[in-house]
Amino acid sequence: MTDNRYYAQRASEARDAALKAKGMASFRAHMGMAQEYERRARGFEARHADKVVLD
Repeated sequence: MTDNRYYAQRASEARDAALKAKGMASFRAHMGMAQEYERRARGFEARHADKVVLD
């Protein structure tokens, strides 16, 4: 499995988890991770955790 395919799969899983989230904070956290995985699937470098914005 290539990195791009792996990150695309993880993004899909994170979006599914976001839809099942019970609270808004959990939803936002999962969606933030989904966006980061989508960035990585498109070939962008990983962002440092201090610079990831979950809004």
